[in-house]
Amino acid sequence: MKESNIKHLEFIQGVINRLSQKSFIIKSWSITTIAALIVYGIDNCNSQIFLIGIPISLLFWYLDAHYLWLEQIFRKLYNQVRKEKVESFSMDIKDLKNKVPFLKMIIRPTILPIYLFEIVLLIIAIIYFN
Repeated sequence: MKESNIKHLEFIQGVINRLSQKSFIIKSWSITTIAALIVYGIDNCNSQIFLIGIPISLLFWYLDAHYLWLEQIFRKLYNQVRKEKVESFSMDIKDLKNKVPFLKMIIRPTILPIYLFEIVLLIIAIIYFN
């Protein structure tokens, strides 16, 4: 393998690592935000506060799925570069976006349980404190 291909793979791996890191940060912010909303709602005995958490959780869910989707696309680019099917140092992912369905990312086992649990917990809190 040529030195330029190895460097190209390193660039792509750097992007994949950053996207993975962002996904982790999104999960931690989501859990922290929802937990804070629940605690605040319980302290104030106000079930309306829990309603705010549902769109917030859905937004974090979307962002996390988006980062995972981009990560999968860059993994495909990585494989193409490894097989030397891509122009040197190209980071163009336009053609690869159609090969990774976004909706599949929403139900991935690394994403679905976290956000589904948050939403169910918020619904239970709304019902219980109403």
